[in-house]
Amino acid sequence: MSGPKAFRIVTRAEIIAICRRNLARLDAAIETWTSSCWRNGTIQQADVDKVIARRDELRGLLETDRFIELQKQVPAEISYLQTDAERRAANAAEAEARSKLDGRRTKAAAQALLARFQATGIDVPTQIRDELTASGASSDRLNAAISKALLLYPTDPGQGATNRQRELADRLGAGERRISLEEWISQQPASAEDNALIRIDGLLGELKGLGIDPSPFSARVTALEGEAASRRPLIADSLLVDLATMIKDGRERARILGDLRERQAELSEMSSPEATSLRSEIDEALAGRSGDVPELIKRADFLIEAEVRAMAAAERRHTVLEGLASLGYEVSEGMATAWVNGGRVVLRKPANPGYGVELSGGSQSDLLQVRAVGIGNPAEVRDMHRDRDMETIWCGEFERLRSMVAKSGGSLSIESARPVGQFPLKIVPDLNASYEADVKATPRHLSR
Repeated sequence: MSGPKAFRIVTRAEIIAICRRNLARLDAAIETWTSSCWRNGTIQQADVDKVIARRDELRGLLETDRFIELQKQVPAEISYLQTDAERRAANAAEAEARSKLDGRRTKAAAQALLARFQATGIDVPTQIRDELTASGASSDRLNAAISKALLLYPTDPGQGATNRQRELADRLGAGERRISLEEWISQQPASAEDNALIRIDGLLGELKGLGIDPSPFSARVTALEGEAASRRPLIADSLLVDLATMIKDGRERARILGDLRERQAELSEMSSPEATSLRSEIDEALAGRSGDVPELIKRADFLIEAEVRAMAAAERRHTVLEGLASLGYEVSEGMATAWVNGGRVVLRKPANPGYGVELSGGSQSDLLQVRAVGIGNPAEVRDMHRDRDMETIWCGEFERLRSMVAKSGGSLSIESARPVGQFPLKIVPDLNASYEADVKATPRHLSR
């Protein structure tokens, strides 16, 4: 198959550009991962250092021309970071909910302890009573108060508190302990967990992990805790619906901001004025100052696609022309522009007068066409045998061109090819000869 050919070419420069865009997206994913995990307190600097070290390893693949490995591993790394961030956020939300649940249990234990003391007639010092009933007391303070109060608790429930026990309590827990906090709580009758509050706590934790202030719901949660058990389900349902809606919106917002951050990273690999201008708009949007984020993403996608397509087409033309020049074909400055403007270009080879190759395509798609051509007057009689020989010679040259592209790190694949002689050799006018003839025929007026 040495006649007209249609082929696709992927250049080294194009592959490197793809790899750099992948690495830019990885940088954006790392930024999102780091921001999320720092916000919910689930990482330390050592974790960040490991991720950065892994990023540097992947950059090393580009420097050593291991392009295929990089293109496989970078998407996997991005997926891992996204999954890991979600896992850490879920763990943080769970820990937040568990902390609040423990707080409620501690508060209930303090109230139960006071009730037990009142039922058994044990006198509780004012300081400890105040600490056990403080509405805004933290779990740690309540635990400390319960620990002090348990010193008053007799081994035999039928006995009252002794002076020694009161003295120990007044001295804030110094001396002999009759029962531990853990023992006390374990002895309390088990009560059914308020599932609605547990779910609410989990959603509040997730809201916090998304970077959304959960404080607007604090008053509603406090009111819910103070409601009678019969009224809780109805109020809790309304609160759960509102929380779920806000979390859904928050997740969507986080997703599109992540997408926008990726586009910003890709545009950072482009230096056109349009890319620079759009990056500035994206910076403003990411800072929360202005910008329609979905619209910016659409514009970025359009610009990235256009710039990548234009860059790839220019690199393909350059690679083909450079390869043909090394094979002895005449390639002049501006020939690539002529190819774009005219849709095709003819290259002659001085070693084979009257013959050359015609290049076309590559503007609307990545498919290029090439064929051997005769250069001269289409009306003249042709030597068919020589035409076939030149097509055969071109076949060998095309294989050499393919080897050059592969050696430089690119690839060239044939989509279709016609056998030698299936079509008559295309004849193109010799524009140079026409120009010389016109010059000779033009009268010259010499100055006197």
